[in-house]
Amino acid sequence: MQEYATEQIRNIAMVSHSGAGKTMLGEAFLFFTKATTRMGNVGEGNTLSDFEEEEQRRGLSLSTSVLPIEYNKHKLNLLDTPGAPDFVGETISALSVSDAALVVVDSVAGVQVGTELAWATCDKFNLPRFVLVNRMHREAADFEKAKNSVAQLTDKRLIPVQLPWGQGGSFQGLIDLLVMKAFPVGGGAAVDIPADLAEAAKTARMQLVEAAAEGSDKLLEKYLESGELSGDEIMQGLLQIGRGSAVHPATHFDDCDVFQLARFDFH
Repeated sequence: MQEYATEQIRNIAMVSHSGAGKTMLGEAFLFFTKATTRMGNVGEGNTLSDFEEEEQRRGLSLSTSVLPIEYNKHKLNLLDTPGAPDFVGETISALSVSDAALVVVDSVAGVQVGTELAWATCDKFNLPRFVLVNRMHREAADFEKAKNSVAQLTDKRLIPVQLPWGQGGSFQGLIDLLVMKAFPVGGGAAVDIPADLAEAAKTARMQLVEAAAEGSDKLLEKYLESGELSGDEIMQGLLQIGRGSAVHPATHFDDCDVFQLARFDFH
């Protein structure tokens, strides 16, 4: 691993209630960035973050692990924290040294006790957050219900940067609102957004553009003139908003495009 200047390093805590899928998410990040050649599995006890014997026996994280990955000329130190409330001290410690938090929410259960504790700690440390609704393949998965449960935790707007392509047994991938393309599960090539989801994607894209336009007078002026912003302009607008706000779910932690890593359903 090459050396990185301080401004190219991000410490990002992955937080959630126990069982929302943080550890498998970390495995997928490692695999996607080619830090590993295969993904481990919690059930098989061979994930990199749950390396302690007791963690493997229980099938859950008991302490925070650091997963270093390299992406877009940045080094991301992902802190995989325990989700069980009994180990909330580990979560607090991880968040106290993090630049931002990735809040993982189960698509069926929505916000749970561990989620609430983690969110409150993020508030305490004034950390920007990105919310990922995970495990969309599960029966009874409900993206809107999960997102709305998060909305109950904050008075900030939740602005999606991606939408699910189906859910439950019909889950096929994600729709990226920055490039307005659909990406199948597992990292396949981008395809056109399915016709039955095109209107919902268009509406969500407009909300994203409007939010980004608030980031600067220049972007607002362009939006008022043309009604549109490019993907890069959206990211810059969200960055400006994130710098001025304690919470913004679309925060991408400066210019390293973390949310581009979250295109897959990690279960």
